[in-house]
Amino acid sequence: METGGAWLAGFVLLDSGPEMPVPTIEDALKTPLGGDYKTCGKQKPFHVEERDGDIHCFVGFRKRMGDFENEANVVLWERDRVIREAMQFIERMGEARLGPCRAETFPEPDTLEEFLRSFSTHGNLASYFPPILEKLRLVEVFKKGRALYIRKKEAPAE
Repeated sequence: METGGAWLAGFVLLDSGPEMPVPTIEDALKTPLGGDYKTCGKQKPFHVEERDGDIHCFVGFRKRMGDFENEANVVLWERDRVIREAMQFIERMGEARLGPCRAETFPEPDTLEEFLRSFSTHGNLASYFPPILEKLRLVEVFKKGRALYIRKKEAPAE
């Protein structure tokens, strides 16, 4: 993932002007999440809607998904709670490996995927959730070796 730009509707702005300040969690929670995103690793498109306090991720293309208006491929329950607790997890770990894996597979310990499993019945959550946190300007995703990691975004030095 690129750093140094601001996220808007899931896309990196190429403007390399001054960094926007890192918001407080309370300010970040006021930001609407709906929009188009791309996964961290393979840059696969997905769409996010907020419904009934949950985060609904629609993966793939609308014309091939069937009932796009009513069925999400991936749902994360309790929007505000999952964001708050994910940030606490990331802060506690310092940096956490994403470790996405399919729903029928057990995630590796101490990965973001393992943490997120208590908020959904789906898999590959660590592919879809980090771009949402990036849009909120709370985290940055980076590559270490062959794996992707996430860490809390620090306020720019003055």
